[in-house]
Amino acid sequence: MDSRSLAALIVGLLDDAYLSDVLVRLLRAPTDLPPGEPAPAPDDLGLTRYVRKIVQPELERLALGPVAVDATNALVCQMGPDVGAPSLLLLGYAVTSHAQRMAAPHGGALESGAAHGVDELCAFGQGAAEHKGALAAALAALRLVAASGVALRGRLVFALSPSGAAGVRALVEQRGVRADQALLLAGTGNQVVLGHRGRLELEVTVRGRAAHSSRPDLALSAVDGAARALERLRALRLAGDDPRLGPAQATVAGLQCLPLAPETIPDTARIVVDCRLLPGDEPAAVVAAARAALGDLAPYTVEVTTGTYRPPADTPPDLPLVRALTEAERELHGERLATVYTPTALDAGYLASVGIPAVACGPGRLRLDDGIVGDEWVALGETWAAARLYAYAILRLLGAA
Repeated sequence: MDSRSLAALIVGLLDDAYLSDVLVRLLRAPTDLPPGEPAPAPDDLGLTRYVRKIVQPELERLALGPVAVDATNALVCQMGPDVGAPSLLLLGYAVTSHAQRMAAPHGGALESGAAHGVDELCAFGQGAAEHKGALAAALAALRLVAASGVALRGRLVFALSPSGAAGVRALVEQRGVRADQALLLAGTGNQVVLGHRGRLELEVTVRGRAAHSSRPDLALSAVDGAARALERLRALRLAGDDPRLGPAQATVAGLQCLPLAPETIPDTARIVVDCRLLPGDEPAAVVAAARAALGDLAPYTVEVTTGTYRPPADTPPDLPLVRALTEAERELHGERLATVYTPTALDAGYLASVGIPAVACGPGRLRLDDGIVGDEWVALGETWAAARLYAYAILRLLGAA
């Protein structure tokens, strides 16, 4: 099918009302990360309902392929012939991380975005810009593919991670998810993200001695120990700067003193250091630099451990998926598709490390200033545009001639 005919098919088949409806249902289903937890529990009721009562039934109604959900609520649906190539992975997410101070985070309201500088109808809710707008667009695109009557000559995999980066690794390493290339369903303002810095989370644990707050002389306060550690961590500098990705950096992003108990001087402080890495940076070297910066905190003991790690990514712009999305933007919207690099960390780096080159593209865009804890929204027009881009790319890459 030539590009003009494909564009006309997509414009004629996209069901805007369906997309708006499924987006509202996604936004009304709470999937926020429990405070202080790196991931939700596998039996988290909100996550279970989101995956099994909304996403899974939508995919099953399309009858494009079998849908499997495991005990962690990771979902995989494979469509088309079981061939190695061509193949494409659509990777979505469930857990939301921001908009903690939003007045109605699970309202799913459809209203004007004028108060936020967007002069069109928007959907409001936690996760709207993070990834729920992109997930709704992907479901609408799959519905369009099912309605198009175009047979797939390649393998299309839709997967949903229930727990961010750890869930993505499990999908690949335990569920065997593989593809020639991948599209991350994340809010990018419908720009294609080619690269990002890596992210390594360090946890610095400072231990002292607890006591009743009436007898501070018996304590070795973890609060004081943390203050000393924080002062030294200010000197931690990571070398390197990339003209596209930005600088390597280390930032203190969290502090918790334990136990949280009345009239108790805590004996433990946990400090989270958020490290942004460039291609070639080794996590072990970052850990060594942090330990060197902290030095000896006697009489306190100090330990540095690693948490979540997302490798950096730098995807070639000539990836077939990027070419298909670029063609889609030109044919559908008469515009040139923007390719960008983001300061945030995604899963493209990990996927590339296992042989799956990936880019991100989706409606909405997270604010990186203090608005990250406030209202979150996605413009409906942007979600409709994303659905058209997704459907075009799927059929261009995998559709029968």
